[in-house]
Amino acid sequence: MPSPLSPELQAALARGLERRADHGVAGPDLDRIVDLLGEVPPERITTADGAIAYAAGLHREPLPSRRRWFGKPRTDSELLARSPDLALLFLFHRDGRMRESALARLSDGLPSPFLFAAVAWRLNDWSAPVRTAAMACARRCFPRTPPEVVARCAAALHLQRLGWSRWSGERAVLDEAFGRPDVTARLADLLIGQMTGPVARVLRAVSRTPALDPYLLRVAAEAVQPAARAAALSLLVEGKASWPVGRDWQWVDKSIGRRRLVFVYDARPLTVEPGLDAVIAQGIADRSAAVRRVALEGAMYRLKGRPEARTYATRLLGDRSPSVRERAEFILRTDTGEAPQAPASENGCE
Repeated sequence: MPSPLSPELQAALARGLERRADHGVAGPDLDRIVDLLGEVPPERITTADGAIAYAAGLHREPLPSRRRWFGKPRTDSELLARSPDLALLFLFHRDGRMRESALARLSDGLPSPFLFAAVAWRLNDWSAPVRTAAMACARRCFPRTPPEVVARCAAALHLQRLGWSRWSGERAVLDEAFGRPDVTARLADLLIGQMTGPVARVLRAVSRTPALDPYLLRVAAEAVQPAARAAALSLLVEGKASWPVGRDWQWVDKSIGRRRLVFVYDARPLTVEPGLDAVIAQGIADRSAAVRRVALEGAMYRLKGRPEARTYATRLLGDRSPSVRERAEFILRTDTGEAPQAPASENGCE
């Protein structure tokens, strides 16, 4: 499996290990390591964590080759006390006490999305004292971190953090940082301009809180990815955000004991009401069939029986997409009183 670290970062960490055995890492060497850490994508935090510790020799016990200083082995605790700037590197230490000490020494904004993600990852640390220290560190550092850094990390971690299971109350401090108004404004810009990646899934994950609600109409109109525009439009048409919270059994036929597992959802209403007609009209005119399909489904269920629904369906009756034409025909067939047959739901973009 390829390393999540660049060759330059691995070499810098190896040099830092040698320096630490003699004098400790400080000055240009540490600055270079911090700069290279800043180039690691924040979404790689879970795999890069151990790789950094291995490359930098951040072990639980002092290395056997470490030289003696005034007759005693120089421990990482002593090095951290002498050089507090090592805290950013020691966030990845395998000794929980060192991670706790490193977190306690951080008080300024984090310099890069990856190092922000490193503190966020410590909120989910296996050690409870480290999680406590991480929460205190986050309350000091997250508000002082530039919004561009937090937004880039939010775009990367909103999906991953859903699978983090050790934390409980610690997640609130991260939600607070991701919900900052200056952060959500820049996060909206990132989601709109991002050409690759699971933007639609990130948008759905972010929608669990109302932070991005004011930007949904803009995302639905301007996002580069059709799937992102479709996801934003779907939220606006439904007027609510919903997400799975688990699974439960549902009876299919009690008489024969037949049942099936289904997802259980939680939901919240959106905090914005841009106007259903305007939202659907915007989607009807979109260049992507995926977005037009969502818009017609909105007309089908939210404008049922209204003349606007028939107008939209008539406009798209000759659409180049079969799935869009199918929904337009369904609306017109229902409006004329013929027995309707609900069209099959489709996923993806055409």
